[in-house]
Amino acid sequence: MIKRYIKKKLINVNHLNLIMAELVILLVLVLTTLVANSYFNKKQNLLADKQEGSVLGTVSTEVSPTIVIIPTLTPTFTPTPTITPTPTITLTPTPTPKKQEYTIAIIGDSIVDTMGENLEFLQKSLNKKYPKTTFKLYNYGIGSQNIEDGLNRLNEEFSYKTRNYPSIPYLNPDILIIASFAYNPFSPHNPKKHEKLLTSLVQKAKNSSDEIYMLAEIAPIKRDFGKGPKGVNWKDDEAYEHATNIIEQLENIVSVSKKLEVPLINAFEPSQFNWEKEGKKYLITSNDGIHPSRKGHEFMADIIARELKL
Repeated sequence: MIKRYIKKKLINVNHLNLIMAELVILLVLVLTTLVANSYFNKKQNLLADKQEGSVLGTVSTEVSPTIVIIPTLTPTFTPTPTITPTPTITLTPTPTPKKQEYTIAIIGDSIVDTMGENLEFLQKSLNKKYPKTTFKLYNYGIGSQNIEDGLNRLNEEFSYKTRNYPSIPYLNPDILIIASFAYNPFSPHNPKKHEKLLTSLVQKAKNSSDEIYMLAEIAPIKRDFGKGPKGVNWKDDEAYEHATNIIEQLENIVSVSKKLEVPLINAFEPSQFNWEKEGKKYLITSNDGIHPSRKGHEFMADIIARELKL
């Protein structure tokens, strides 16, 4: 019985070993199949990559490329701004004067008188515009004179301060400029009389020069007229009224020039401030609050040089 028992045990052990061997063989087969399938899949992928690379002209590798997704952007169109071309400023060259030398005389009151003994401000402006032309300038201005005084001395010899000139008809200037005499109104104020005598002066002067111009000087200030260390320093109401009378007579010369068709040199209108036609203060000297400052004289001289037609 013992032998039978041992024999039976040996048979069981052998059977178990056989099963284990079969399991090992089965496991090997499974592993072999998996390896074979993996190898086959890699071959297929490699072949596909090579084919794709040949079409795209790229070099393929066994590593799968990283795919970067670039979002589609909707293009934004900025409208092109309209460019306004910078205006081209055409400078008109100064024409060559007909003559190489000109004689110019100005008759007026203290506004003309303070232009300089030899009209230095005007000389500078003319030389700037006509550097190759010679100008002989004569200042026939006398302070505190009204239009009637100017008419009476038109044909007389002139002697004032350092100036001693022959009469204007005898001088026979190429250009005669007749100022307004507006800064010395009549007392009582009489704008109609001023207009009438101004007309007579211009008509009478036509025999004294080939070319006549009329000059409307710069506008006076109103609120501070005549105020300063050397000013008249009137009361405010009186000063304001006098300045208003001056403005009225300056308006006379503008209208008379149109009526007589005589060229006007108009420094009056561009010198006004936007408050009741008051003059710009920087154009008036603070010394007396009446006469032009240096800038005021330069302002007038530039306008005269610009308006004269040579």
